[in-house]
Amino acid sequence: GLALEAWAQGFMVGALVIMAAITIANMRRHIILHKLVLIELLLGMPHGFFIFFNPPVYSWYLSCSAIPLNTSWSLHNYIAWLKNKPFLSRKASLLYIGTVIAVQPYWVLEIAANFTYFNKINDLFLHTRPFEALCRDPWWIFTTINLFWNIKYRYSFGLIELARISPRFAVMIASMCVSIVFILVDILSVTKVLSLELANGINPFWKLAFVFKCLTDTIILDDFKTALDKLSRY
Repeated sequence: GLALEAWAQGFMVGALVIMAAITIANMRRHIILHKLVLIELLLGMPHGFFIFFNPPVYSWYLSCSAIPLNTSWSLHNYIAWLKNKPFLSRKASLLYIGTVIAVQPYWVLEIAANFTYFNKINDLFLHTRPFEALCRDPWWIFTTINLFWNIKYRYSFGLIELARISPRFAVMIASMCVSIVFILVDILSVTKVLSLELANGINPFWKLAFVFKCLTDTIILDDFKTALDKLSRY
């Protein structure tokens, strides 16, 4: 379990560093969305180093670095909203961002539960952790489905045609799908449907999902409508 966690942390940090460099190289400074993507990546990095520490520093660092990580997850949903917003009605847009805001108290509780669990105060984290995906991922899954719908019905693109016109867009779509696969595996693992005999806190699947979600933000920094409008001219 320790070797797996070390590999997962190294993979996550390495991927985020590379994506941050690519984002800096491609971003336009006057566009806030591009800056938010970079901040999302930077906030996710600190949580990839707690494997190097011994108790009690290990527990404190793990708990404290979870704060920017959870912030990054919420920021990712905000970024997804900005990218998806041109395709949404006003009511749908308000419902989207309103529900993202509504789950923020859970993340405050999760941060506290994380601290108390890994510092051996109580086991609240064991009860809050199964709800993590529910408060983190529904908006991303909706964003992916909505993007597919708009590609097919608003722009009349086939996936093969789109991949031929823009391999970059095809990679982004593939990354979205892979991230959802790892989200599902994470849920099955945490709820014990998939028994992998991993210790509590040892879980590479959310890290893999997080990396591929960030990859979709990095590959195409602009909102989806802007990107698809450019492709539709070809």
